[in-house]
Amino acid sequence: MWYNIRRKRMGVSGMDYSSLPVFAEAEIVVCGGGTAGAYAAKAAADLGRDVLIVEQTGSLGGSQTNGLVTPVSYTGIPSNPRCSYVSREVGERLREIGGCADSYMNFDPELMEIILEELCAGAGVRFLYHTFIVGAVTEGGRVTAVAVANKRGLGLVRGGAFIDCTGDADVCVRAGAGYTSGYGNSGKNQSVSLRYTVAGVDFDRFGEQIKEEIERSGTDRVAICRGGKLYLAVTKDGKWTFSDIFDRAIAAGDLDEGDKTYWQGFYMPGRPGAVAFNNPEFPCGTDATDPEFASRIQVEGKRHILRQLLFYRKYLRGFGNAYISKIASVVGVRESRNVVTDRVLTAEDIFSRRKFPDMFCQTDYPVDVHGGMPDHPETTCSDGKKWYEIPFGTLVVKGFDNLFVAGRCLGADFMAQSSVRVQQSARSSGEAAGIGAALALTRGCTSHGIDGADVREIMISKGAEYADR
Repeated sequence: MWYNIRRKRMGVSGMDYSSLPVFAEAEIVVCGGGTAGAYAAKAAADLGRDVLIVEQTGSLGGSQTNGLVTPVSYTGIPSNPRCSYVSREVGERLREIGGCADSYMNFDPELMEIILEELCAGAGVRFLYHTFIVGAVTEGGRVTAVAVANKRGLGLVRGGAFIDCTGDADVCVRAGAGYTSGYGNSGKNQSVSLRYTVAGVDFDRFGEQIKEEIERSGTDRVAICRGGKLYLAVTKDGKWTFSDIFDRAIAAGDLDEGDKTYWQGFYMPGRPGAVAFNNPEFPCGTDATDPEFASRIQVEGKRHILRQLLFYRKYLRGFGNAYISKIASVVGVRESRNVVTDRVLTAEDIFSRRKFPDMFCQTDYPVDVHGGMPDHPETTCSDGKKWYEIPFGTLVVKGFDNLFVAGRCLGADFMAQSSVRVQQSARSSGEAAGIGAALALTRGCTSHGIDGADVREIMISKGAEYADR
């Protein structure tokens, strides 16, 4: 096969966690309160289950908030269905307080953090913040508890069902589930980013420069600044509106070649004069979960960010008073581990726009591999409906009866994961996993006995939107 399945009992082999004191317990334990985790918890609690989120930071949202990943990517489907009722609730609440665009795509990460907590707490979700998951206790194909570490020391969190929303599949791996990682036999993960925001920008003056550069360069790829909205992009390949400015700065020693590898900027609703940057980007070695690598990126990334700020002040009009308002507290990891599930989504599924009876999400977000790895061939869509669907089986961990997975670490091969890793799919996967876990407890069945069509019907009944099948 194209990948090697790895099985490691990280934090399990040689450790007897069962004797640790019990810190907490719940019917459903959501491990990780990020993009998928917050949605999983809210959806499960909405069905009347007792839900606890275990989260290593002090907030919900993960990559959306701590990672500063804004905006939400477009699905590629004309109606842009969100395939999530919680996403609609989040968007409506954010729009009420000026924290997102009318499309719900561009948003303020700080307000997102507050709204996610507000909605989860309102549904009865409990939180265990500043707590790391270090192991898992299993018995007869079931996870009975996760071992955690916090200021109280080492302890257990017991549950009836568990949803791994850690992004790196920490619970699944520590329980002994199979997983894949990286491209082919190389094991190389996609590039990572350290995002940041800059404030104090005069959009009117910058807009004037953009108009001049479009006329001078002969291309508007991609530089937009009008009506308080902004989008910018430059990469090392191709001709972009600001390519010449970057080249001039590199020649003068004000930027490095790496600064041109991948550069994107977006406006944020409710923050006049603020820009969210999706850079700098760094190539990954063979393990994006290596803490030494992540530590190096945090240090090196800040050095790059300072250099880029000084570049803006010198070369971009309207940035004379610009300042760094926030640097992401976590490295933006695009891909690390993907769990072996009942149904693993493949590149062939993506390229052929395959549909599934147990689907919970529709999208045509492109295959988006960062890091200079091989591209892919395109194939045709047989039914004329140019999107693919993600089956519920990608959320059901193989070999375990009460363990679900959601977010970017769900069951997918390398190429497929590069498409499903984005926020819309992650949100929908969390919501579906939360409903699936709640149904399994209500019906007294295993995770493998849940039909994704039933999950989807509940999502639709609560307001989730889908394209016409």
